[in-house]
Amino acid sequence: MRQPEFEAISPEELELLQLERLQSTLTRAYRQVKFYRRRFEAVGLTPEAIQNLSDLGRLPFTTREDLSENYPYGLFAVPLKDIVRIVSSPGTTDRPLVVGYTSQDLRLWLELLARLFTAAGVGREDIVQLILPPGLANWRRDLQAGAEYLGASVIPAATLNFAKELMVMRDYRTSVLITTPSLARHLLTVMAALGMTPAELALKRALLVAAPLPQAVRQELEAALNLEISRAYGITEVMGPGLAFSCEVKGGFHFNADHFYPEVVDPDSGRPLPPGEEGELVITTLSTMAFPLIRFRSGDKTALNPEPCPCGRTLPRLTGILGRVDAICSVGGIKVHPDHLRALLREALGGHLPPHSWRVAEEDGLEVLEVEIVLDEVLFSDEVKALEGLCRRIRRHLQDHLGINGRVALKEEVETVAG
Repeated sequence: MRQPEFEAISPEELELLQLERLQSTLTRAYRQVKFYRRRFEAVGLTPEAIQNLSDLGRLPFTTREDLSENYPYGLFAVPLKDIVRIVSSPGTTDRPLVVGYTSQDLRLWLELLARLFTAAGVGREDIVQLILPPGLANWRRDLQAGAEYLGASVIPAATLNFAKELMVMRDYRTSVLITTPSLARHLLTVMAALGMTPAELALKRALLVAAPLPQAVRQELEAALNLEISRAYGITEVMGPGLAFSCEVKGGFHFNADHFYPEVVDPDSGRPLPPGEEGELVITTLSTMAFPLIRFRSGDKTALNPEPCPCGRTLPRLTGILGRVDAICSVGGIKVHPDHLRALLREALGGHLPPHSWRVAEEDGLEVLEVEIVLDEVLFSDEVKALEGLCRRIRRHLQDHLGINGRVALKEEVETVAG
């Protein structure tokens, strides 16, 4: 363990620590963030009214829509002069979600990432290679920084094609691969095309992030690549990767509950659910200075397991990420909200949005976004080059704004005949 005094803390000590940090966070949010002060006043409460952890349920939820509406700095709890990093991610509208960090926040996050890597069996002797899509730029940076902080040698994420990535992996003797489940499956496809076998690689472990990993896919990848797979869970809005991590027991994700308080609630009623019951994960930050979040609805479906793990850690575990409770979907680990997608399509089409549909498809292990747009009278052209240019423009717009691979198809409008 990286920090056994916290990772193996007793339940009684953890509860006291959480309550102390929660009360400090609530007071800071109430005093420094107008949004939260209004929220407290709307339900007739002050931070002093929260006397125990169960009282937290008396406060309203924070949503991604709230983050968008307070763009860009409305939820910061410190002056801008104390912010050393500003990051953003796609929101539910055309406004991105903006998160700030103080230097203290960044130090905390490096320690939590070091916990993650230690649990994954990564050490100073390892060579770590990151293969992550541009749309996960924040995760690229954080995971690289965490591995470097631990003392490992790191090959940063690049824009190489997959054949070159595999060449680097073989020649540099990479021992740990950090990637997404879909990219890991695509690497297998490329390896087969190149005639490359796992025996040519020095890989011992893979850390798969940013998307769910079904057990069958995990077993397929471990067998095909001859390595052990570890997992990490995080949310960009709540500091990014490192919220929770797997261990050698593979019994779920150890949640860093000394710095983030987890609840699982019924996604419809908002009612807190008991341990073991599946619902939506809600997170309250306990230690972050710049960007406190109170009861943030993650949209991820999971359950809590408070029992100690055979690995010796006592932090509560998430039983896994079992899907979404909202309309957001994942394309290769990159979250896409339908409203944001519609806004981007409208922008690419000059303000016009005809009937359309979309789905996530798989191509050689890669997840791609397939968009089908009805070719109505506004978009119609009898020139093939014009229509091909239209498709390219839409694909480029989605790539520029979401960092995802897309396929665009135009469909002729079907006339409805009365009678």
